[in-house]
Parts: sequence; structure tokens; C-alpha cells
Amino acid sequence: MTKSRKIYVTISWILVVVCMGFIFSLSAQNGEESSDLSGSFVMAILEWLKLDVDEGLLRTCAHCLEFMGLSLLIFNATYATCEKKITPLIAFAGTVLYAITDEIHQIFVPGRAFQISDILVDSTGALIGIIASFIALKIILYITKRRKTNGNS
Repeated sequence: MTKSRKIYVTISWILVVVCMGFIFSLSAQNGEESSDLSGSFVMAILEWLKLDVDEGLLRTCAHCLEFMGLSLLIFNATYATCEKKITPLIAFAGTVLYAITDEIHQIFVPGRAFQISDILVDSTGALIGIIASFIALKIILYITKRRKTNGNS
């Protein structure tokens, strides 16, 4: 493995850990802090977009997006590191496992609780992220192959 490849792999996994740390820090907030933070953030976005959307729906979408982001990062890091054929499976399993541990963590945070529905939302985000990663990968590989083919003509 080249030095630049090692750096790429290392940075990819660091980004996974940073994303997990971000999710962990949000989950470590007690119920009131979490509600205040997401409520003020949500209200600012809604006012900026001039939308009237249910806050619960927006919080669900945020949950989905944070785990979609995690699955994108795990997909990328795994693809850079491991057997390519199992990358989607590893990325999905890793993200869902983290979603489960995130809910377990919330049992110990005042005002928070373990919710199966959150795991389902997080898993849906993971699946969307993996599908998006897979499509992006196929497009990149197709473009790369075409460039090589056209360059050799």
C-alpha cells in the first residue's frame, strides 16, 4: 500500500470515529438539553426556510441523516480497507450496531430512553446512505473505466 493510500485509509477511519463521537455527544445530553438544542436549531431552520413543519418529524429526519452520514463514512472507509464485495454489508451492520449501542447508552442518560423506533429510523438512514454510496461508487468506477478506455484509443 502506498503512503498516500495509507493516509487516505487513516483519514477515512478517523472521520468514522469523529462522526461516532459527535453522535455519542448528542446522545449524552439529558432529555431537556437535547430538546432545547434540537428545538432551537429546528426553529432557526424552519424560520429561515419559512416552513411550518412538525418538530417531531424534523427530529426524526435529523436522526435519519446523522446515521446516513455515518453509513457513508463507514462504507468509504471499509471500501478503502477491505474486500470490496462485502463493503455494503459491513457498512450496514456497523451502522446498525452503532445505532443499537447509541440507544443502550441513552438508558443511562437522564430524560432519555432506549427506543426501538429510533433504531429503525437510524437503520433506514444507514440503508439510504449505503444505497447512495453504492450508486456513487458505480458511477465513479464507470467514469474511471471510460476514461481509461478513451485514453487508450
